[in-house]
Amino acid sequence: MTGTLYFLSILLLAFAAAMTLPAAVAAAGGNGTVALEFLMLAALISFVAAGTFVALRGRLKRFDRVQSYVLLVAVWAVLSAVGALPFLTIGGMAPGNAIFEAVSGLTTSGGTVLTNFDAVPFALIVWRSELQWLGGLLTLLGLTLVSAPAGIGGLPDRHIRLVGIEGYRDRQRVAAAVRDISGFYLIVTLACIVLLLISGLPMLDAVCLAFATVSTGGFLPRGGMITSYANPMAEVVLMVFMLVGATSLLWQRMLLLGRIQMLKQHRESYSVMILAGVLGLIYAAVLFRAAGSASVLSPFQALREGMFTAISLVTTTGFEAREAGFAVLPLTLVLFVALVGGGTFSTAGGLKHYRVGGMAVQAYRELGRLVYPHAIRPAHFGSQAYDIQLMKAIWSFFVAAILIIALGSLALALENMDYEGALIAAIASFSNIGTLYSSGWLPIDAPRWPDYADFNAHTKLILCALMILGRIEVLALFGALNRTYWLRR
Repeated sequence: MTGTLYFLSILLLAFAAAMTLPAAVAAAGGNGTVALEFLMLAALISFVAAGTFVALRGRLKRFDRVQSYVLLVAVWAVLSAVGALPFLTIGGMAPGNAIFEAVSGLTTSGGTVLTNFDAVPFALIVWRSELQWLGGLLTLLGLTLVSAPAGIGGLPDRHIRLVGIEGYRDRQRVAAAVRDISGFYLIVTLACIVLLLISGLPMLDAVCLAFATVSTGGFLPRGGMITSYANPMAEVVLMVFMLVGATSLLWQRMLLLGRIQMLKQHRESYSVMILAGVLGLIYAAVLFRAAGSASVLSPFQALREGMFTAISLVTTTGFEAREAGFAVLPLTLVLFVALVGGGTFSTAGGLKHYRVGGMAVQAYRELGRLVYPHAIRPAHFGSQAYDIQLMKAIWSFFVAAILIIALGSLALALENMDYEGALIAAIASFSNIGTLYSSGWLPIDAPRWPDYADFNAHTKLILCALMILGRIEVLALFGALNRTYWLRR
């Protein structure tokens, strides 16, 4: 497992370097103690990671498919533990709270145990926002380097060459992917920051919101709703970049490279935007009707709030324009949209439009076969040709995902939770849209479900497991635990 440890050491070094940002924020704010604690943690992590890197440098690092699955699982588990250290040592959180906050950030879920933001050093708020950004980048790299090439869950790899790494092998391939994907990801983030600054937001708020938006994370740098900034232009900027985060990286590369024919065929990103637009109109109509008159809520404001809420839901970001904004529509519809999620090769969570589209196309073909059993039909959805093996992979992923959600909701219900709340929490965690659970689904006079902060440590660990399983595409775990492979070693 030298290869796994080798790449983990590199990622730990990157994590240590990332801690210099909150350290700088603390130093600039006159909080030298917090800055020093961040730097000490960074030095400790760097020491361990550098020692491992030097010890393994030059040794043979063969990687087969199962080892790549092991690396994928190990990355999310180990980096979540490392990301929890500042919450534990600097924030003084209990271990369960620290792990939950770190996992929620790194998996871009957005659920939080923080209830009083004023009592938390702002450098720690920056760290949790940065965790989201790093988690979004890890998601893109994991999809490009492990999940898609292995065909996990039927992920498409036909156009993976657009990332520009098909001519490389092993470490060179990883380096090329990190360079190209992280460079593009950074440019998009900087563009979001600049536009938020132009809209009038303070610097640190703009940075934290950009981290959360591009990664479709959902952490706010301050308590309250996004409308507490009273900045319509900033809301429009966030809507645009939430869609950027939830549409396919490959589609974006096609757009930049001018691959017009490919753009026409790549329908998944369009389906994400169309669903967000249609759902936004529905949200707007319901909000305007509930307001009763234009003097209470103008049509333009209703449209802006409706579009913002819909885009946030479809992209699994989790921002809300108003208290209980998601709960304006029926729970069944909202859960379905959240479970579908965004596009493949994006930072959004959920099953992905690509898989749902594939299952819908196959179902339509099978229905047609009942009437015209000998008809010849094209075996494509969008630009992706499919066969029985691809559909088996997609359906296997779907079954595994539903099974994980069912078991997760049952485990949560056994922790003295209302089952409806347990199901929402399980879907919200697996689809990486943690704020969905706390959107206010119960009537005002009904007893409230416990907040994330009120859960015991065992319940939080269950939610953390669901969040990580949602990020590693579920089937990677089964691949990493392949019994036959480990018995033969």
